[in-house]
Amino acid sequence: MENYRCAIIGQHPMRFPWGFDEEDTQCRRMKLELAQCIMELRQCGVTEFQVACDPGVGLYAAEVVNALRENGSTIRLVCVLPHEEQATKWTPQLRERYFNMLSTSAELDCIDCHEQPNAQLLAYQRIIKQSTVVLAVYDPDLADGSAEDRAVAYALVLGRPVMLIHPETLKIKRLNMPTEKENK
Repeated sequence: MENYRCAIIGQHPMRFPWGFDEEDTQCRRMKLELAQCIMELRQCGVTEFQVACDPGVGLYAAEVVNALRENGSTIRLVCVLPHEEQATKWTPQLRERYFNMLSTSAELDCIDCHEQPNAQLLAYQRIIKQSTVVLAVYDPDLADGSAEDRAVAYALVLGRPVMLIHPETLKIKRLNMPTEKENK
């Protein structure tokens, strides 16, 4: 996977049992698993990580990528905003983290100036289309037609390799991943 891109997506924080409580033990464990998967992908040659700038997984992943960059890793963070005023109604703390994420990214892209009904899905689709692999923190049992549900389905339709981290059990499921034999 030399010089490949990874799209990182995940459920909205309100779909997690802990919500926005990042001090919750389960949230901390999930963030650690996310970081380990990002490092594993980096070791496999992924050099660019793309997020759709959502609160929760997108933000957590961007912070992991930035921490790796600060420690000398030569990886890039690309942020694709669903719309320009996305963070307007977020808490001040989330907004500050969001703008820090944007200011430290290697590249910014924006789907639209103004909010539109499927903006988050369109941002997910763009990063998935531009990527070679998808990393998702996602529980398929909670599927209800959300943007995240549709984005995971989109990645699978495109045949992208997908690493799913179950947010509660932390089990990793690999879909469409090449086998060791195919890599040789």
